[in-house]
Amino acid sequence: MRNRIIIILLCLVAFFSASGQLNLEKVYDYSLTSTKINQTDYKYYLMDVPGSQCRIYNTDHSLWKTIPVSLPVNYYLSDIKFVSQNLFNNDPLVELWYSAYEWVSSGTSNGYYRYISKVISETGTVLASITGGAYAYIEEAGPETYKLVVYAFDNSVTPYKVKTYLFALPNPSSAVNFLSSLPGEPFPNPAGDFINLPMSGHGRDNIVQVFSVSGGKMAEGRTDGSPFYRLSTHNWAPGIYTYRLITDGQPAASKQFIIR
Repeated sequence: MRNRIIIILLCLVAFFSASGQLNLEKVYDYSLTSTKINQTDYKYYLMDVPGSQCRIYNTDHSLWKTIPVSLPVNYYLSDIKFVSQNLFNNDPLVELWYSAYEWVSSGTSNGYYRYISKVISETGTVLASITGGAYAYIEEAGPETYKLVVYAFDNSVTPYKVKTYLFALPNPSSAVNFLSSLPGEPFPNPAGDFINLPMSGHGRDNIVQVFSVSGGKMAEGRTDGSPFYRLSTHNWAPGIYTYRLITDGQPAASKQFIIR
C-alpha cells in the first residue's frame, strides 16, 4: 500500500512538473515584438532588414500581413514601431512608423549616419515624412492628450543638429497603448565614431558613465538637458560597452552598446 502511494505521488509530481514547464512555441529569423493592433487584438511583428519589410503574425504564428517599406538606394531599416490600425487615423488599414539610415563616407575612415523616417499605411501611402528622423516615442502631453515625438538629426555638421517633431494623435484610447518612457535604446548600435545615448527626463547635470567589458571607465560627462548624450567613440576598440545614468546620486539600470 505504501509503495502504491509513493508511485501515485511521483506520478503527480511528474505531471505537474511537465505541465508547468516553459514550452517553445516558435523560432523567428528576426527580432520579434508584440503590438496591440486595435482595442481588442494583439499581433506579433518583425522587421526584415534584408527584405525591407514588416511582417505581421497572428498570435498562433500564422502570417497575417506583409508590409513592404520602400527605401532609397543604400538605405537600411533601423527601426519599426507603432504597428496599429487606429493610432494615426480612423481607417481600418494598418499603419506604422519606421526609420532608416545610410552611411555617408567623408574620407578614408570618417563618415556619418543619415536618417529618414516616415509614417506609412499598409498600402504604402505616406502619412508623414521626417527628414533626419531617427527615434520616436508616444508621450503624454495632458489629460487624454498624446503626441508622436520624433527626434531628427543632421550629422553632416559639427556639432550635430537635432530637431524635435511633434504630431498630434487623433485617438487617445489607441495612443495610450504605445506610451513609452525615456531612455530608449542607444543608436546607431553597433556604433562607429559616435553613439547617441537617450537620456531619461532630459535633465541637466546628470552624470553619464561608460565602462568597458573589463570594468574600466571609458568616459564620464554631464548632461545638458538634451534628449540624447552624444558620445565620441573614435578609436575605441571593437566590443561591448556598458553605460549608466546617475541622477541625484542614484544610478539607473545600465544598458549596453557595441562598437564595430
